Amino acid sequence: MKMTCWVAENLKGDKSESIIARTRHDCEQKVIACGCAADYGMPLKKSFLYGDAFDLFEMATAKDGGRGMG
Repeated sequence: MKMTCWVAENLKGDKSESIIARTRHDCEQKVIACGCAADYGMPLKKSFLYGDAFDLFEMATAKDGGRGMG
């Protein structure tokens, strides 16, 4: 299976505080709504391949933000 999302990386803080959304438009709107758009990079499209729900969970929770999710 494949999961696709949009990520605006936090440039001045921890990567775990990056903004994620289902669409580019939603990601851009969340960056604007936070009030500090200069702290975030341009939204980038990310796609992840996984076999089942457990694989996706393991990828998302593994050390360093997950295997293959960087």
